Order: sequence, then structure tokens, then C-alpha cells
Amino acid sequence: MNSPVQGEEPNRRLLPRVPRGVWLCVLAVCLLAQQAMLWWLYYQGGAKQLVGDEVRYWNTAHDILAGGPWHPSDVWPPAQPLFIASVLTLGGDSVLAVQIVQMLLFFGCALLVRDLWKRISGNSVAATIAAALFVLAPSNAAYAHYLWPEVTHLFLLLVALDLLLARAVGNISAVAAGVSIGLALSFKSLLTGYWPLLLLCFVRRWRPIQVNWRPAALFAVALALTTAPAVMAGHRNTGHWAIADSSVINLLLGLGVPQRNDYISLGEWHPWEDYMSNGRTPDERNAWAWRQVDEKLQSEGVATVLWQQLSKQYFRLFESKTLLLTQLPGPACAGYLGAYRETPRWAALVVRWSSHLFHALILAGFAFGVCMQRNWRRVGLWLLLALVGYQLALYLGLLAISRYVLPITAVFCGFAADALALAYTTHPNTTTSRTRLLAGALLASLLLMFAFAGPWIDGYCRT
Repeated sequence: MNSPVQGEEPNRRLLPRVPRGVWLCVLAVCLLAQQAMLWWLYYQGGAKQLVGDEVRYWNTAHDILAGGPWHPSDVWPPAQPLFIASVLTLGGDSVLAVQIVQMLLFFGCALLVRDLWKRISGNSVAATIAAALFVLAPSNAAYAHYLWPEVTHLFLLLVALDLLLARAVGNISAVAAGVSIGLALSFKSLLTGYWPLLLLCFVRRWRPIQVNWRPAALFAVALALTTAPAVMAGHRNTGHWAIADSSVINLLLGLGVPQRNDYISLGEWHPWEDYMSNGRTPDERNAWAWRQVDEKLQSEGVATVLWQQLSKQYFRLFESKTLLLTQLPGPACAGYLGAYRETPRWAALVVRWSSHLFHALILAGFAFGVCMQRNWRRVGLWLLLALVGYQLALYLGLLAISRYVLPITAVFCGFAADALALAYTTHPNTTTSRTRLLAGALLASLLLMFAFAGPWIDGYCRT
């Protein structure tokens, strides 16, 4: 048992104990109300318009069904159009069929968040709160209605993490985890620089170091075999042994977009069109993009560009105007698309404020949860924090938009749950010392500033 560190206050339960069944009923009622609102919002007055890459995924899926190539792009990984095409083959030519499957995967994500956090924290109350935060946040649940690969990618990542962070990783679990990571890479390639860290899960002892070599090898082989078809098709498309590569154009976009919120007009700048028109091959287009990046660094200086990135990227990543809220009616000068048709004012207000509430609760809860941790000998905590740090490092340069934060939102929910669980039960892995609470308050203030201050700083629609 962990004893309180000298100078720290022992954790005390703040709320009276309530029967578990009552909490489950409350959760079920809230979840049903949320789902009813989101489904009604999507289809009342006609189905929501498809936005941005949703159109490309939908059209590519139909091209595949018509006999076209299954991996036609050198920029986007192939799995999401293949997934959509597979669902359409079984469920008919309807967005609704894709949404139903993705909603089931989203609920699976919530169950995996609970199981994963129970493995890491050992606290079933915190694990349940983590799952509830994740599944009840409207902006999270809405991703299951869209054709972007956020939910499918996250489900596969969570499956792999849950398998690898088990007490003992066997051969079958290692193979399944390797397949899951391989498929996740085929949906979104951003895990390329992170997945090698998962090999740490096969370390049996650190002093002296002992590794379970067979499961580790099976994991790596399963991952390689799963991605092999996409890698070979990527070589056919580009001449490089990679699934797809959008990093250069995303870096150009990330350095060039000036606003702290997404979907604000870029004026006369059309980076994607310029990228596609400046070269016949991927190498030629990437060479043109690298020249644009180099010119910006040379003309403005590395220090200036770095400061510009620090002053906008995390506002964009953590902004409270999530993809759900972006598609509600609102002024275009503030980045609203109006993709949801004929949305009543009262419905928009309910969705907007409930989304803001959960967004703020998850961010602030994470800040306090991470600062109040005191048992850092758990490998799972470090792997999850490494995932957060890895993505934050990527989006310092690459284009940052709010939907990219979903994978680390799942991590945030776990740390937030550790902090919130203190109101209901004692938690041996956290502490409430004044120093840690102050650190949590400072980090929470920073994250909430990123979430809510961007429109005020940039002054959208004031003119």
C-alpha cells in the first residue's frame, strides 16, 4: 500500500457513496439523450452535407466498388475507403450503414478506454469515469457519424494498447496487437514514429534487462505483414516503400495557415491546388513544397517561425469549436460551415454548450490528473504520455485541426478520471498536495486558454 508522502494531504472522499446501479442508470439516460440529439441533428431537415475529405472518401469507396484501384492515392492511406466500400457491400449504398458500424466501434472505444485505464490505474471507479467522459462528450460521439477515419483508427490503436498492456503478453496477443497497429497505420499513418515504443511492452525486467523476444518478434512480423500490401501499393504509386505520405503538404499548410481556428478563409492562398499543379509525380510535388518551406524559413528566420507555430498550433488543436460545432450554423468568418441543415437555435445551443462543458472538463481534468499522479513506475502511463507528447511534437509543424486530437482525448479522459474519482473514492495513485494542485491549476488554465481564447485573440467577425 502507498503511504502519503510527508507534507501531502491524504485523499478523502468528497461525495457520499451512491449505489453503482444509480450511476449506471444516469449514464444510460445521458447517453440515450445524447445519441437521440446527435442522430436527430444529422438527419432532421435532410441529411448533413458531406464536408471536405468526407466527399473524397465516399467517392473513392464507390470507385473501388466500380472496379477502380484499391489504393489510388500517394497522399492518403487506403483503409478508410476500403472500410466504407466493405460496409456498403454488406449494408447497401447508404451513409447510415457506415455510421451504424462506426457507432458500434465508438462504443467499443469507450469499453476499451475503461479496460485500459483499469489495467493502468487499478481503480475501477476511475476506469468507469474515463469511459463515461469519453463516450458522453458530444464532439467525440459525433465522429462516428462522419466519414473521416478518426473512430476506426482510434479503435484499432486502443485494441493494441489494451492487448500490450496486459500483465503478460502472449504470442496470440502479440500477433493481434501487431495486426491492429498495422491496420491503424493503414487508416492513418501518423503512428509511424510512435509504434516502435510499443516494443517496451515486451520488456519483462529492466535490471538486468530481460525481453520476451518471441512475442516481440511476432508483434513486429504481424505488423509488417499487415501493412505489406499497402506498402507495396504505395511503392507502385510513388516509388517509395511507404503506405502514403502527406507530411510535406501538411507541413506547408501548418506553417502557412495564420489563424488560431480552423475553416477560416485563406483568401487568395490555395496551397492544395498549388501543390497538385506543381509537379507530375509525388517527388516533384514534394520538392516544390520543400522549396516553399525553405523559403519561409530563410525569409522569416527559424526563431520567428517557431514562435509563430507556438502561438497558434495548440489553439488550433485544442480549440473548443470542434468538428461537430464547426458544422453548425454560424458566421463563415468565424469558421462555421452550416453543414447541418435547418438546425433550430435551441438545438444548436444545447449541442454547443454541452460540447464546451465536456471539452473543458476533459482538458482541466487531465491537467489535474497528470499533476496529481505519484506512482510513475507504471509503464502504461509513460506510453500514454509518450503518445500525447509525440502528437504534440508532430503538430508543432504539421497542420493542426481539432479532429486530430481524438486519440489523445482518450488518454486525457483517463487522467481526468483519476482526478474526478477523488470526489467519490480514495485513490492510492494520486495525491492532493498544494503544490500539485497549483501545478494542475496552471496547466488547466493553459489548456483552457488554448481551447477558448483563439477567436477572441484573432477577433473573428469584428469587422
